[in-house]
Amino acid sequence: MSPLSIGLALFCVVAFAFLNYVFGYWKRRGVRQLTPFFPFGNFTEVFLGKASFPKGCENIYERSKQWRLVGGYILLRPVLFVNDPQLTKDIMVRDFQHFHDRGPHVDEVNDPLSGHLFSLAGEKWKHLRAKLTPTFTSGKLKGMFQILVDTGVVLQDYIQKHADNEDVVEIREILACYNTDSIASVAFGIKIDSINNVNEPFRQIGRKVFEPSFRNGMRFLITFMVPKLNKYLKIKSVDDDVERFILDVVRETLEYREKNGVTRKDMMQLLLQLRNTGTVSIDERWDVDTTSKYKNLSLEEVAAQAHVFFIAGFETSSTTMSFCLYELAKNPSIQRKVQEEVDSVMECHGGKLTYEGIMEMRYLECCIDETLRKYPAVPVLNRECTQDYKVPDSDFVIEKGTAVVLQIGGMQHDPQYYPDPMRFDPERFRDPDVKNKPYAPFGDGPRICIGMRMGKIQTKVGLSLLLSKFSFELFGHEEPELIMDTNNFVPMPVSGINLKVSGRGW
Repeated sequence: MSPLSIGLALFCVVAFAFLNYVFGYWKRRGVRQLTPFFPFGNFTEVFLGKASFPKGCENIYERSKQWRLVGGYILLRPVLFVNDPQLTKDIMVRDFQHFHDRGPHVDEVNDPLSGHLFSLAGEKWKHLRAKLTPTFTSGKLKGMFQILVDTGVVLQDYIQKHADNEDVVEIREILACYNTDSIASVAFGIKIDSINNVNEPFRQIGRKVFEPSFRNGMRFLITFMVPKLNKYLKIKSVDDDVERFILDVVRETLEYREKNGVTRKDMMQLLLQLRNTGTVSIDERWDVDTTSKYKNLSLEEVAAQAHVFFIAGFETSSTTMSFCLYELAKNPSIQRKVQEEVDSVMECHGGKLTYEGIMEMRYLECCIDETLRKYPAVPVLNRECTQDYKVPDSDFVIEKGTAVVLQIGGMQHDPQYYPDPMRFDPERFRDPDVKNKPYAPFGDGPRICIGMRMGKIQTKVGLSLLLSKFSFELFGHEEPELIMDTNNFVPMPVSGINLKVSGRGW
């Protein structure tokens, strides 16, 4: 036997032993595990572009939902999947101190837009969360309300042109433009019209970030689930041109306001205040009567927060609105019921859409909640164990540093909790017992989405303005369910959402 053959055989033995040890982590911990395959662990279909990461996680849920916990691997990294609703709730709320970080890679020097509220960890996250909370008080949302309505009127006028001819529209792109315009205004204080201008730079940036591509899919997966690999590969959270655009817009906005003494009740004004003084001084008109002192924010920190509010804000709201209209088009009786509620509430408020009126549209809210159940914008939530945690009613201890995946989408689609889960049924959310079922499209606990109320109001405004004037019908959707793109981290239909729009008969 030649030395080369001996060396090769020895290498194979060592490699086999190494992989057997790495892929035996959960067995050594006494936890059931799915059979992994080198080099992708339990996510071969995701890395080969055959399934999105959320879909891959839901497939794992379907194979393992009879167990509270199941071990798996992303590449060589052990990941713990949580299938139990109560344990999921405990991790997000009661035992949050053990799981207060999400775990993604953050590099504020080389990747300044990565240092945003969603990804930051520990004390920095805690302090920044406290700084930004005043942005979404009831008084602040009321102050933003008319901006949302004004943008919605532009949307109405645009749809009217198509309704006159009973055209078929790809509603997802139109609603992405509407929400882009809304967020640009309330977050950056910049008035744009991407609904009527296809070349609007803000919309182009939004398209690029969520473009269905293998590159973007891998960027999200590695950033959030394999952060050490991200650290070594220096993969940035966004492309360089996106980073330059956001930094330039924020810099120009701040400089303009400082130079001209412009004050506006929006998120950018709060960030400007934090940047210049490190002080959040909010008077009673903002629903807060305290003053808090923090370290001043840098330009890059301001840009990172504005970036995540823009990206997360327009995408989640436009996705929810699009899927909701799709389901209402599939279910005309439900659509008519929503329209009747919108008509009745607006009539009680002088024919206008008001903040108080929006709060009264309970059935519309049930439709939105049911949409978020069936099409959660974030189907899985990731956490990192920050201190050893003994799982209740067991002897198992989750070790510090363990990646944890909370199977939100899988549980929300599970018939044991929601009978006939693929049926769109807003009445589920009229049942008081629904609060005892797994449902967390915005997360829960201290890390619940800070913009949740803003997102729901934005969604209700857009939907109520559309349904007050128009009706929608399905067109070209022959499959019983929408087919989602496998290269996207968020739910995105392969062929869009095509609806026939017509004016309502009066």
